[in-house]
Amino acid sequence: MTIHARGRYSLAWLAAALLFAAGCPGPPISDNVVLTSDLVYGLGYVSIGDAYVLRNLLFDLIEPKDAPSANKPAVLMIHGGGFERGTKTDEDLVMVADRLAGAGYVCFLIDYRLEGDHPPEAKSLGAANPPKDIEIPSATAVHAAYVDTKVAMRHIRANAAAYGIDPDRIAAFGESAGAFAAIAAGVTDPEDYASDGPDFPVPADNNPGVDAKPEVVIDCWGGSLFVTDEFDATDPPVMIWHGLFDLTVPYLFALEVADKCDEFGIPRRLFGLYGEDHGAWDAKFGDKDLTTHILEFLADFMPAR
Repeated sequence: MTIHARGRYSLAWLAAALLFAAGCPGPPISDNVVLTSDLVYGLGYVSIGDAYVLRNLLFDLIEPKDAPSANKPAVLMIHGGGFERGTKTDEDLVMVADRLAGAGYVCFLIDYRLEGDHPPEAKSLGAANPPKDIEIPSATAVHAAYVDTKVAMRHIRANAAAYGIDPDRIAAFGESAGAFAAIAAGVTDPEDYASDGPDFPVPADNNPGVDAKPEVVIDCWGGSLFVTDEFDATDPPVMIWHGLFDLTVPYLFALEVADKCDEFGIPRRLFGLYGEDHGAWDAKFGDKDLTTHILEFLADFMPAR
């Protein structure tokens, strides 16, 4: 997601970054948690040539080793990347999930369809204008990410017993583009972003009809793109973690979310991070880091028990 005249990453820079990432092992997993990779949470339409086909939507599961006990809380974790790039194996995302799992939370790290997957055109957003000073690849990519996030929420809730989690204690954590998707899941109605459109039937594997709203939203340097008018008093508590010097998604987006929460009496905590830009994974507020604040927020609104 690019603001003003910063420009997009060059293809050469991106290629070098991908080669570097391919040659580096992922972050270590603690001894008290278990990682299971490339599980399927649903199906999504992508374009191959002139045809649309259904493709598996994948997630990684990071859970406490004692996960067989029932009714654990869960956290859906959604990576960033401007709706063009990014992956569930992002090192920072995995490290936060590792700590959350160590504290008793079952974490679902998802991939979702990106601009390059050519998902179906989003008719409902095709004519919408993005907010001033923000550039997105297309409304179609945003729409697909929001759809897939709600598919993931439905999968987790529909299969709660199999994962040993409490279907009434599922949080949505997102960073950057993923934070926009987490907020969308938290504030939109069931019929919103339920499918790719009337010409694309919802697969039974996507658990249509299951509630997709999380109990808690954690917004890291994101905002309420296309869903600002969807907030109401039934929406879940929101934690907002955002750099004051963010040039990619300006801090005004955090203030907008906080103002909407205040308007409808939604519990929220806003952490404005002085001196921090976009991607403030290593920032501290007071003497506590991001994951510590997340755990404290979850303890208040969705405790591990």
